[in-house]
Amino acid sequence: MFTVTDTAVARWRQARSMAFLVFMSAALVHTNPRPDLTGRGIAVLGFGAVAAAGWIAMTFLTGTRQAAGVGVCAAAGLAVAALDTRGFAPLYLIAAGTVAVAVLPLREVAAGTAVAAGALTLILWAQGEGWREMLVWAGSLLLVLLLGVVRRQREEQARQAERVAALDERARVAREIHDVLAHSLSALSVQLETAAALLEKDRTADAAVLVERAGRLARDGLTETRRAVGALRGDPVPLGELVGALADGYRADLNAPADVTVTGTPRPLAAEPGLALFRTAQEALTNVRKHAPGSAVTVHVDYQPDGVRLTVRNDGDATAGRKPPEGGHGLAGIRERIGLAGGTVTAAPDGGGWLVDARIPG
Repeated sequence: MFTVTDTAVARWRQARSMAFLVFMSAALVHTNPRPDLTGRGIAVLGFGAVAAAGWIAMTFLTGTRQAAGVGVCAAAGLAVAALDTRGFAPLYLIAAGTVAVAVLPLREVAAGTAVAAGALTLILWAQGEGWREMLVWAGSLLLVLLLGVVRRQREEQARQAERVAALDERARVAREIHDVLAHSLSALSVQLETAAALLEKDRTADAAVLVERAGRLARDGLTETRRAVGALRGDPVPLGELVGALADGYRADLNAPADVTVTGTPRPLAAEPGLALFRTAQEALTNVRKHAPGSAVTVHVDYQPDGVRLTVRNDGDATAGRKPPEGGHGLAGIRERIGLAGGTVTAAPDGGGWLVDARIPG
């Protein structure tokens, strides 16, 4: 896909500015008095050359040199207008105003425009021009100012939108990496700490099983990180496959039943809703591991015509009355995720167990 870069836009504007300068220089030759080496023509030639130099400076330079170029072009343009070169000289002021409103503080530009418009009006009045021509040129300067202000506001809004988008993207990346590390490293730490305790008791066979499981968790963490990065880049999220892998891990680690059912017509989900539902299932199973280890778990993914619903239910047989707190940080995180994707989530007691119910439209 072709993309116009800032450099290309800047070069186009410079080329356009120089084309206007060539036009102005050619038009000045046909004015009265004409640039010449005699009489008033010398003044026209000199001020025209100064205006052109200021024009070039404000086109190609930056900072204080560009501001100086604006001032030189405008002042020389007024001088050329005062020499009675009718019809063209005020264009130097319009060119200077166009650049000034784009790069200089608005208060300075407004003051400079007012001074330039007043001075030009006085010059035209002294030359015997009618009110119509005076209003046209003064109004043109004011119009340049207003259009420049509108353009600056639009560009500032675009920059703010880009900054907001960048911050949102950083937040998404931070959230994904945090969740991957929180789940993977916490599980890995538990396995290794338990293995170390078993080694102290010379239970090497049991410790070897845990070390092997820790290695699998580390590999799964790397796979999950790659999957999260791919989703952030726009890859579709295979929700059913990912939830099935979570259930497989729960069964293997705890030797407990974990069933997954999928209804409706499965379809790949976009990154934000897909990851939100996956993290919801992951957090729900993590809470079961913490607060009701060994209880039976049922995960249901329902692909509805207008959205996707995910439910995670545990029967609570092994909880001894202990259930995950509804106000925990993990549940608050998935509420935020689901909310950002435009959905809703609830977590509440369900009979003797606990039910997490998340719904996302789309």
